[in-house]
Amino acid sequence: MSKYRVEFKPSRLLLVLQCLTYVGLVLSVVYWQSNIILNQVLLQTLVISIISYFLFRAVLSNYRRKLSPVTFSLLGDWLETSKHKQVAWEITDKSRVSSLLLFVHLISPVNCRRSKWCLIYRDQVTERDFRRLSRAVIYQQQIAGKD
Repeated sequence: MSKYRVEFKPSRLLLVLQCLTYVGLVLSVVYWQSNIILNQVLLQTLVISIISYFLFRAVLSNYRRKLSPVTFSLLGDWLETSKHKQVAWEITDKSRVSSLLLFVHLISPVNCRRSKWCLIYRDQVTERDFRRLSRAVIYQQQIAGKD
């Protein structure tokens, strides 16, 4: 079975989702019923400042984070490579596909208790790689359904 190498880049879709969440949170704070809490304006300002701090920290960390390249096969083998190490994983049938996002559930072939989730946005990889990853996830679901 063929193996494919995938390089990741920062996702604009993730940035849009983070900004929409920020706007929703700030609007919910701004529209608190007035004069219910003593010094409400100060409290609202403090809450909005805290929300802003955490959002901008999350946005910066997403753009600074370099995701290591991945080599995978349609059979579910997943190998993360970095300069100093390689970590092997297997795609499970718990993984899901949507039109904008892949929820990839990975387990360690050495220790089945060790697992993790990877969220892969459509604009994070090339269109061809997104389709290949989707096929790998669907293949794992089909294999699990036959057992």
